[in-house]
Amino acid sequence: MKKIVNVIRSLKGELTREGVLKNSFFVSFSKGISSVTNLAFMIYSVNLLSKTENGKLQYFLGFLPVVLAIAEFGLPNALIKYISPLVDKKEDPGALLNASLRIKFYSFMILAALSILAFAFTNENYFVIAILLFGGVIVSFLSYFESLFVSYRKYKALSLWNPLPNLLRLGVLIYFAETSIHPLSYLDILTIFCISPLFVLFLFFFFFQGEELSFSAPKEAIQDSQKKLMMFNLWAFAASIFAILSDRLEIFFLNQFHPPEIVADYGTALQLFSGFVIILSTFNSIIYPKLSRLADSEEFPNFLKKSVALGGLIAFLLLPGIFLAEPILTLLFGAKYSNSISVFKILYPNFLLQLVFAPLGTALFALGQPKMLAGLALLRLALGAVFDFWIIPDWGANGAAISLFLGQVVSWLILVGYFLAYFRK
Repeated sequence: MKKIVNVIRSLKGELTREGVLKNSFFVSFSKGISSVTNLAFMIYSVNLLSKTENGKLQYFLGFLPVVLAIAEFGLPNALIKYISPLVDKKEDPGALLNASLRIKFYSFMILAALSILAFAFTNENYFVIAILLFGGVIVSFLSYFESLFVSYRKYKALSLWNPLPNLLRLGVLIYFAETSIHPLSYLDILTIFCISPLFVLFLFFFFFQGEELSFSAPKEAIQDSQKKLMMFNLWAFAASIFAILSDRLEIFFLNQFHPPEIVADYGTALQLFSGFVIILSTFNSIIYPKLSRLADSEEFPNFLKKSVALGGLIAFLLLPGIFLAEPILTLLFGAKYSNSISVFKILYPNFLLQLVFAPLGTALFALGQPKMLAGLALLRLALGAVFDFWIIPDWGANGAAISLFLGQVVSWLILVGYFLAYFRK
């Protein structure tokens, strides 16, 4: 008991130092608003659509993170890793920023080429392909700008910026739902979700003073930065793609073996965990810059241990939420999505454990080990595919939730083993 009290006191001291606790509050509060509005968007959408239409919406939304990963090309993590130390030393990151914009242009060209191939060789609607292409690019700039806020430790500005895209999405959805002559289809809602954040991108420059951002640098410095980012990003991109594919694999398998109504059961339960995604994002926003600054210091292991302990504490505090599955789903959707209750209960422990193990994955980025993360994500993808093919045909949406959990266990164990060996050095 005394040891637990000492850990909590140590965590409190770490959080209080450098204003981490205050910054966490601002970012957590704003991301909480963002999460609530995103959830409200999804609840409103689900209630507007039939179960079949909702199944189609969840299926196509499953492609958006894949498109987003290509559009980002691992830049957010790389920028935080390389710019945070420069900002600390008051050095100009102009070469890195210029190089990052060039890489974003290359990623857009790759996406455009892939979209043309998808249109030529698949039966997918060309409008859906175009919406996913531009939606992924737009959302990628949201994460790009967020990485700059984090790199410069502008957490108050970030807390004002965070809720805007989801607030706009919800406002546009309500406006069209109330004023449209015809009922909104899943294509209408997909378009609103993907495209509406475009109208808040320019507001970034109101939160960031112009003189703080410099995109100019000597040509040689830009080329060197581009090579450095590309080498880091190549593995970070691979890790991101494999991780996102493994997270969304269940929806693709469900769509192959079951009707859209089953996809809707799983996808609707999954959407309720957007709050966990916000918590994870906030967590990384706070600990990643410091892990990057401490990567070569003796303080790194202690800070990482405290981060894991903090993740465990948050997971413990959220544990009672599993008992809210039935009343929440019944309140939001009535009996229409009663099958989602068991899916929610299976998914809940998985997301709690993600909070515990997230700092270990973030630490690999800080140590410049995206190659290992890519390998772990590929392993998770391969195991997930095996479990999906084995479980989903017979178990449907519940099987998808079980498979998502089982596919991650091995990678978590390897992460723990790696850092136990790392700390013994």
